[in-house]
Amino acid sequence: MIRVTTCLLMFVFFVLYIHQNHADTKVLYEFHIREANQQRDEMGEFKDTSEESDEEPELIITGKRTSSYVFPAKDNNYVYVETATYVADNNGYHVKYNITLDTVELDRRLSGQALKTTAG
Repeated sequence: MIRVTTCLLMFVFFVLYIHQNHADTKVLYEFHIREANQQRDEMGEFKDTSEESDEEPELIITGKRTSSYVFPAKDNNYVYVETATYVADNNGYHVKYNITLDTVELDRRLSGQALKTTAG
């Protein structure tokens, strides 16, 4: 009986805590796209700044896009990675780019399974 009463009180406390929260956020959508050389994550949400005023909730879209490309060369291989982080809200659309160029060691040896398949 005490456990049930305690659980009910905790539940009521949790519901009241959520109801009193003035920075209410509602997630509208969230998606993740992953491909061989690209990745994209985006989330759209409504953020209610204040319940007392008659302002409409603010739509905030946040996301990150990453793409990479390997440049083949004679001596070294380079991978070009571009990352774009963006936010769209009432203040506009803001993007931050991060571009890197790194050397990559590619393993050109054949696996045992590939050798067995080609040899027949």
